[in-house]
Order: sequence, then C-alpha cells, then structure tokens
Amino acid sequence: MPMISPVNRRRIGMAAIIALAFSWGLAAGSYGIFPYPQLRAMKNAIDGDDGSRDPTEYVGNPKAVEVGASDRQWNTRARTVIIGDSLTAHARLEDMFPGASVANRGVGGDTVQGAIERLPGILELQPERAIVFIGHNDILFANPVDQILARFETLVTRLQAAGVEPVLQAVLVCGENPACSPERRRNAIALNRELALLARRKNIAFVDLNEELSGERGLKPGMTWDGIHLAARGNRAWRDAIAPYVLERQEPEKAIGREAESPR
Repeated sequence: MPMISPVNRRRIGMAAIIALAFSWGLAAGSYGIFPYPQLRAMKNAIDGDDGSRDPTEYVGNPKAVEVGASDRQWNTRARTVIIGDSLTAHARLEDMFPGASVANRGVGGDTVQGAIERLPGILELQPERAIVFIGHNDILFANPVDQILARFETLVTRLQAAGVEPVLQAVLVCGENPACSPERRRNAIALNRELALLARRKNIAFVDLNEELSGERGLKPGMTWDGIHLAARGNRAWRDAIAPYVLERQEPEKAIGREAESPR
C-alpha cells in the first residue's frame, strides 16, 4: 500500500473538513439545527424581527424606531404618507410624484405589527391620508393569515381614530424566489380576499395591483427583479394606481402629465 506523505494527509484532512462543514451548513439551513437558530437569534438582536420568532410576539425593529423618531426631530409634515416595507422604502417618491406632499415611511423587513409600533412617529407628520402597503414580510415569515388580518384592522382603526384616511393596498403575490412557496402565494391570495372585505367594512379605498402585475405564479418577471420587489415597470404601475390618492389634494400642476382622477 503506497504511503501518503504528510503534506497530502493534511490536504485530504482539510478537504474532508471543508466537505463536512459544507454538508453541515446545508443541513443546518434545511432542518434548523445548530448553529442556524443561534445565528438567526444573533441577527434578530442586531437588526430586529425577521419572522423567526413566535409570530404572536413582536420585537421592535431598530430601523423602524429610528425612522419614527426622526419625524419629531425634523418637524416633518406631509399630506400623504405611504406606510410600507422594503417595496416602499426602495421607491423614489420624489421622482414618482415630483413636488407632491408625500412622505415615504417604508422600512425594509418590517411587518404590519411593526407599522403599528411606529405609528406614533408616522402621525407626527400630521397626514390627511395614509396609503398602507405592507404585509409582504408577514406572508414570507409564514405568520398566520388571521393574525395578519387582525393587525391590519388594528392599524386601519388607529389611523381612522387619529383622523387619517387610510387607503388599503393588497399584498403583492410573490413570484419566482426561493423564499416564496406555493403555500405563501395561497396565503397572500387568501389575505387579500379578507383585506378587500376589511376595506368594505371600514368604508375605505382598496387597491389591488395583482390583476395587472401577477399571474398564476405570482409577480410576472417583467414587473419584478427578484420575485418580491418591483422593477421599473412594476413601480410605474404602482405609481399610476395610487396617483389619484397622492395627488387629489395637491395643486393641479402636481399631476404627472395628466389630470389626476378622483378616487372611487
């Protein structure tokens, strides 16, 4: 039997360790074994809730807290505010609605409960209208649909109690993305049915972009760049859908190349 040199033994040993580490990493991610829970807990401690906690429990997102605190600090005011997650946070509202009195209060990774937690800061804007475009992370985190709906109702009720007119948007049905499963798409569709009924009960506007942006497998490729967030065409469709609610109370010259329609 040929002898294996010390150098080759070290190389073989290193390759075995790398292969074992790689296999263990795949197993940890798939089955939630060590160190997956510990890494997620560390991430949560640094960056707020990512949905791995008990969905009945919410721990404030530090990014959301900071966004809310800044409104009081700068005495910001806006007639319309858009409350959302990363889909809103990524939107360039100054380009979508040039000169309009609209504030972006989207926070990446946030949930409906997160929006409730930071609502006092949002109300510092003294808005007349709030477009609610959130809930996508709740679906991706597999939070129960009835729980998400209850939190939407709390958010809408508190806005109305503060004298703010809510405009409720359907969650977008996610498309081709590893985080988006058929079950999550079904949950999004089920939630949207309930949100339409909630809007009817609360006598508020309901905007659903899925008929235009989504197909059988969720968001269409031309409307999204990753199956979750909107690409340029998707953002244009979103802008056109909410323009009447953003521009209704603005000066006529604020309309984007056309006269804004009155919300129905």
